[in-house]
Amino acid sequence: MTVVVAFVSRKGGVGKSTLARGLCAVAARRGLNTSLADLDEGQRTVSRWQHQREQHRVFPPLNVAAYGNVDSAIASESDVDLLIVDGPGRDPELTMEIASVAHFVVQPTGACFDDLQPAAELFYGLRASGIPKSRLYAALSRLLDPGEEEAARAYLEVSDFNLLPGAICEQARYREAHNRGLAFIECPGENLSAPGGVLLGALLARIVEKHKMLRHIPIRPPEQQKLLSSLAAR
Repeated sequence: MTVVVAFVSRKGGVGKSTLARGLCAVAARRGLNTSLADLDEGQRTVSRWQHQREQHRVFPPLNVAAYGNVDSAIASESDVDLLIVDGPGRDPELTMEIASVAHFVVQPTGACFDDLQPAAELFYGLRASGIPKSRLYAALSRLLDPGEEEAARAYLEVSDFNLLPGAICEQARYREAHNRGLAFIECPGENLSAPGGVLLGALLARIVEKHKMLRHIPIRPPEQQKLLSSLAAR
């Protein structure tokens, strides 16, 4: 069974693609059959990054593909353990479609009010549309100073949303890594004990647990499912 993790936001430049690439690299290195779906038609950030990764022959090779919508991505990648979706910013309709089918909806946000307020509003909107709170996670990214994290966490905790531990701080070496087709977590010296690695590790642990749970859900034949439905209706 495929676990779907979507990175979404109401605005661009908050770290969706950074986290999507990082999770893809970590999951692949941990042995999960992983695909990264690029749904950001206006930017195609991860698609261009994949081209750089191939040019620089970075190991491990990753499966990255562009799609027009989330349904086609899920249909084409139905045999993978993990499907990561890099969604577009400023596209509420597509964001809703993505959130409706994802097991985890992760929204990166910076520490300033200009990022935190739209992030909270998007999650409030998704919850009002029926997306369970248990599937919504905020992730702190693009922090300029470790001191920003405490205030940002306090804001999001008051908003009562799930908040992943760890954070991604701005680093020039991360941008340089992306230029060479590397994920930020693949920079020399980075590991799962660093703040960015803690964030990815916490998300990966939830993914592995969800994958185990889905794998043990029995799939009933259509005839049996129909019989059970008729009995339940009596």
